[in-house]
Amino acid sequence: MGNMAIAGQWEKMSSPGLLVSVRNAVEAEVALRGGADWIDVKEPKRGALGAAEPETIRSVLETVAGRAPVSAAAGEFQELQSGRLLEPIVQAGTAAWKLGLAHCGPDPNWARRWHALIDGCCSQTPPVAVVYADWKPADAPSPREILNEAIIAQSPAVLIDTYFKSRGTLFDVWPEDDLKRFIAEVRVANLPLVLAGSLRGEEIQRAARLGPNLVAVRGAACLGGRSGRVSATRVAQICRLIRAVQAVSG
Repeated sequence: MGNMAIAGQWEKMSSPGLLVSVRNAVEAEVALRGGADWIDVKEPKRGALGAAEPETIRSVLETVAGRAPVSAAAGEFQELQSGRLLEPIVQAGTAAWKLGLAHCGPDPNWARRWHALIDGCCSQTPPVAVVYADWKPADAPSPREILNEAIIAQSPAVLIDTYFKSRGTLFDVWPEDDLKRFIAEVRVANLPLVLAGSLRGEEIQRAARLGPNLVAVRGAACLGGRSGRVSATRVAQICRLIRAVQAVSG
């Protein structure tokens, strides 16, 4: 899907919408029943952006059947052996896909390699730019480095997430004033923004008040935490939290 079509997906939603990460088609159906605006496919056991199997992604797409946009996680760039491993994910037909940059920070050539991968296997659908709030312990490039390269690559959006899911939330690892300044830079670049990072309860509303296009959750939508199963009741509760913010800001 080209960038113009992807942009249209963002424009259809009221902001902020709710993205729920699912691990299979059953969870996708449950998330939609709860009111999710966007479905993301990942395998949480494989890390922050653990890639699901291509057949799982296709199954989710078939189940969602156009009722909401679907994106997919593709793992970490540093773990890839070849761009060919990305092709089934990129070509599955999702609205967007994500590739993390953990452990790329020490490599002075990461940006050149990243652009080469995009040009080589997925030039028509560049990845969402993933900024890790805990970028220093994750050995990822800095947020501003990634934003600069995202602008060059014409990434369809910027995702701010946490790499280490057991070390606190987005707001624990990135002071809010600094986060707001970076968000302002993303807005100047005219890129849609997704906020994630082990958000729950009040933190979901706190993220929504920062005005992203999407607030993204996994653990908060599940019974049994991030590795549990998505609950329609929990998704509906999160939707109500976000709508409360929309009502005040609107």
